[in-house]
Amino acid sequence: MLIECSRCHAVFSVQDGIAAEGTRFSVQCGRCQLVFDLVAEGETAGAGQEQQPPSDPEPDSLVPAPPAEPLAQAVVEPVAPVAPGKLAQAASEPVGTVESALAGMVLEPERATRARWLLLLGILAAASAAGIVLHQRERARELGEKMRVGREKLLRDDSASLQDAAKLFTEAARATPGRAPLEAECAFALLLQAAAQKDLAERLPTAERDEPGRAASRLLQQGAAAARQAFADDKDDPAALRAMALAESISGAADQAAVHAEQAEQAAPGDPWALYAKAAAAFAGHAHERAVQALSAAREAEPRLLRADVDLAAISLDRGDPGGAGELLESVLRRNPQHDRARRMLALVSR
Repeated sequence: MLIECSRCHAVFSVQDGIAAEGTRFSVQCGRCQLVFDLVAEGETAGAGQEQQPPSDPEPDSLVPAPPAEPLAQAVVEPVAPVAPGKLAQAASEPVGTVESALAGMVLEPERATRARWLLLLGILAAASAAGIVLHQRERARELGEKMRVGREKLLRDDSASLQDAAKLFTEAARATPGRAPLEAECAFALLLQAAAQKDLAERLPTAERDEPGRAASRLLQQGAAAARQAFADDKDDPAALRAMALAESISGAADQAAVHAEQAEQAAPGDPWALYAKAAAAFAGHAHERAVQALSAAREAEPRLLRADVDLAAISLDRGDPGGAGELLESVLRRNPQHDRARRMLALVSR
């Protein structure tokens, strides 16, 4: 008796007469192990007739038929998950369109890689910008420190300090060209040296005048050129205005010097160096009283401004008051023993 599994459709043979006709009995599939029920059928051969041999050998036990050849398995490559909507859309499109859509799905990792590169480039750009900002801040800090030290040296007023101040201002101006305040400060430091050398050349004995006279001419030429450049860059800058005023005072253009010095004081009220520029313009115009008033105001605004005391001592000498001049010069040397002009002037007083 042949039977077929209802699950895997394997064909088996069982012994005839294993159960009475019409009786239900259970069998188990030898392949998939499924247990299912069958109804026994009657014998097909009549009495006295020779029974036909079965087409298949009758085994003593339930033997499964040879398994069918397995179907060739397709090799399936894993793909990225696809939304159901995209699959439905791909099924309704032509083959070429579906292939293009699938190719786009496969390229998603490449887009992610590009996104990561773009993010990395953005991070690098941000880091570069931050580095530039920090570099600019550090550069601004260095320039500010140079300007601060340079202004401190101007107050000491000796030749070495004035030369150092001019150097610091020059370095700052070269680092940021076109900025009038920096160029003006450099010009002012050169012009303060020129004024000091010019005053010594006029007071020293004739045999000793050549060196300070040449130095005064050279420094005046350099300082005036720098002052004109700063004034051309910004005619309203207080530092440029006082530099122009001092250059004109040393050159003897007292009227122009007075105008620019007044403008400098208006642009920067209370600036001790603007007040000093007013004093230099007044002295150039032989208005000694106005010069004394301006120098006194400058010394009050900045007590460390030694140039005011030295110039007041020079005016005292011109007025025939060597005693008063000596006291001022000794005070300057106590605060700055390196002040060479004060020392040489004091030597003149002691003769």
